[in-house]
Amino acid sequence: MSFRLILITLLCLGLTTGCEYQKVLKKGTLDQKLETSRKYYNKGDYARAQIMLEQLIGKFPRGTDAEEVYFLFSFTHFGMNDYSLAGYHFQNFAERYPQSKYHEQAAFMIARCEFEQTLVAELDQTNTKKAIEAIQLFINRYPQSASVATGNELIDQLRSRLHEKAYSTAMLYFNMESYLSAYTSFKNAIIDFPDIPEKDKVDFYIVRSAFLYAKQSVKTEQSSRYETALEEADEFLTNYTNNKYVKDVKQMKADSAELIALLKTTSN
Repeated sequence: MSFRLILITLLCLGLTTGCEYQKVLKKGTLDQKLETSRKYYNKGDYARAQIMLEQLIGKFPRGTDAEEVYFLFSFTHFGMNDYSLAGYHFQNFAERYPQSKYHEQAAFMIARCEFEQTLVAELDQTNTKKAIEAIQLFINRYPQSASVATGNELIDQLRSRLHEKAYSTAMLYFNMESYLSAYTSFKNAIIDFPDIPEKDKVDFYIVRSAFLYAKQSVKTEQSSRYETALEEADEFLTNYTNNKYVKDVKQMKADSAELIALLKTTSN
């Protein structure tokens, strides 16, 4: 079969399918429309499925068909990447049909929509925190659900974004030589995320930021700030006895102690 003949055949099939769709959309029974909606939904043609399903909302008596219509309608928004509207409809579905067989899946999709709306790590992470709360709420409500494992994986991804954001913000301050802000940000990263990856690296930059902040301070403030750097170095060396940062931390500790002694001598 020539390419031209194949193209004509496909075009005719498309026109036939389109005509059948329009015929059902305009004159089909409720059952015909539901069946056609299922067909297009299963093919991943969410736009056509959505148009037809919208006609069916509220048309079936309260029961399985009514629930299926609204559930599939909610999913068409998700399939078309409209996560905000999909989340709204899944939430509405869960409230409208609390006893539905689809209720657990709708509850998971509410959380999944929050996940899909999260921003990249470099941007504001408000949605990331909301998504973690939503997924955790689902896990708490449905601890035996088959979706719990997926939920935990999504939470891990979201927490990784928060870790990355916390670290990158602190490093930005450090690279700008705003060492007090860097010191505070690194400290907060440890407080907020005790499980942050490469924690020893974050702890190293706490010491480094404290030391450099003391170094750039006015002379009258240096002694107390080197004391802080010394305390941070001691804490680091208590927690880590054998890693790649130990040598540098020991040097900063020695330098801090020497400078504190020197400052005391010159102030007398």
